Amino acid sequence: MCLKSNKNMRDKLKTKEYWNTYVFQIENLRDRSFERLKNSLIVPERILIVKRSLSYSYLESISSKYSKGDNVNTFMDDLTSAINLIKESWIEDFGVKFNYNGKFLNQFIEYDQMLWMLSFGYLLNISNDEFQKLVDIIDKHQVKDYLYEFIIRAKIKDRKPITEESYEYGWILFGKLRQAITETDKTKAEKLVKEFITKDWYKEHKNTGWYNSHKNPYHDTYFGYWSFETAAVVKIMGLDDSSFRDCQYYSKDLVSVE
Repeated sequence: MCLKSNKNMRDKLKTKEYWNTYVFQIENLRDRSFERLKNSLIVPERILIVKRSLSYSYLESISSKYSKGDNVNTFMDDLTSAINLIKESWIEDFGVKFNYNGKFLNQFIEYDQMLWMLSFGYLLNISNDEFQKLVDIIDKHQVKDYLYEFIIRAKIKDRKPITEESYEYGWILFGKLRQAITETDKTKAEKLVKEFITKDWYKEHKNTGWYNSHKNPYHDTYFGYWSFETAAVVKIMGLDDSSFRDCQYYSKDLVSVE
């Protein structure tokens, strides 16, 4: 399903009031957590978990602010904070098995979070020093993924290509997008990206915690449905996005950031 964007808001599933309230609440909760950290009110064994959660909340902030129509040039501080917190708290490799249609496959459980940060890093053109912090985490834990590497090598030109992958999770959720990055024919790549963003992306994320969150009758947990990695691929490959740029999941305004 694709919808045309509202002139003022990029996401029409919620009202402007919802987005203003949601951003305020998430920032307020984050401030309270920082205060508890500052005053040593969090038990030592939970500090890294809290910092990892805080990092994720900054990504939620970026997505929410993008949804409500904020200027994309204002997202840099949130991204920098997310990166620094994840660098502090990401001290072990998070690999598990997950069940996909009766078959158990390898999953890197923070896959989407890292993919979002890499995508934001490229799209917002953060400094190479900040971007390298993410790359260092990936290398330290020997996470090998072709989609990660495609974005990384667009930023760090002399990065050595990988020849194998650590996990199968990425192929399940991002199949056509991953096919697109191997295409030398731009027309074919554009077709694959269109199929991915309009038909596959949301459907394949049905097992995530945020799927259908805009329908949650009890809690406001919705921070937008955006495939930021699609925008990164389009920008890196210089693709024509005219056939899918009005898709509700496509963060088109990030593609044009200088």
